[in-house]
Amino acid sequence: MNSPFETGSPTVDQMSRLQITGNVIPISWYQTIRKPTGKPNLAAIVILADIVYWYRAVEVRDEQTGQLIGLKKKFKSDLLQRSYQQIAEQFGITKRDATNAIVELEKLGVVRRVFRTQEINGQVSSNVLFLDLDVNVLEALTYPGQAEEAPPEAKGGSPPGVSPKSGRGVTEIGERVSPKSVGGVPKIGETYTKNTTREYNTKNSYPSYQETRQRVKEQIGYDALKTDAPYDGRIDEVLGIMADVLDSQAETIRVNREDKPAGEVKAQFGQITKQHVEYVLRCMDGNPARARNIRAVLVTALYNSVHTMSSYYRNLVQHHMANGFMESIPEGGKKVEQ
Repeated sequence: MNSPFETGSPTVDQMSRLQITGNVIPISWYQTIRKPTGKPNLAAIVILADIVYWYRAVEVRDEQTGQLIGLKKKFKSDLLQRSYQQIAEQFGITKRDATNAIVELEKLGVVRRVFRTQEINGQVSSNVLFLDLDVNVLEALTYPGQAEEAPPEAKGGSPPGVSPKSGRGVTEIGERVSPKSVGGVPKIGETYTKNTTREYNTKNSYPSYQETRQRVKEQIGYDALKTDAPYDGRIDEVLGIMADVLDSQAETIRVNREDKPAGEVKAQFGQITKQHVEYVLRCMDGNPARARNIRAVLVTALYNSVHTMSSYYRNLVQHHMANGFMESIPEGGKKVEQ
């Protein structure tokens, strides 16, 4: 090795002359961003790397002195604008996979979707997708060991349990109490923000997935359901299905092998209460038939429960009365010895 700038490897020496920029994927993400199966969620990882790239600031230096005089963002709006189709084409995946990956990132709390109505080139467009990045959650995903050891105050952050952005409570990664909002639109190759104005209608923003999930918890009396049946994992499955349906941006939702307008399905799901969930689970217990698509069965059962629960219990009471069971069961619920 003749020079301190020669490593002994021709390939390494050649690589040192290349200025490669762009997306960076920390190795820790393969451990912290995973699918339910336990395998790394590759689509979510590469999409997050691209989002992080766009949120990294550009240095502004003085042309004469070379001194750093400021920072600027790469996109024009206050948030990064994207569309599911754009992401799908950029990374060679399907639009469904792109959507699912963004939703998974939002469940982790590292990304937040925001839908806005904007005027683009004189034409009003609704449901324009913007992606916000939570740097505190990103840091926890990137440095999981340090995130557990170092208190937020030591890193200049907020006290434990408080989101630095909103001041609202935070429990742990993936269970944010109340993030911002949720969406879809642009063009391939660059953000569409160059054609947007800074005037947007925030009244048309939709709730985020975590807000929808929290709302469903309150709607179905989740805490009471878990108290009554703490080991019934189906309660969490129902919660997830209802949140997915109410958070869906599809025009139609499939119920009972039929594509129904999404608004109609969401309105029906908005009427589901704790009693309806208990009714559905009780009916599932009494059905010995094997379900090949259990999610589709639960979606249909939850949808139908609003119109069938009262008739079911009325029929059950009549059945018991006809068979004399009610006579032996007093108000306290204990059987009377004959």
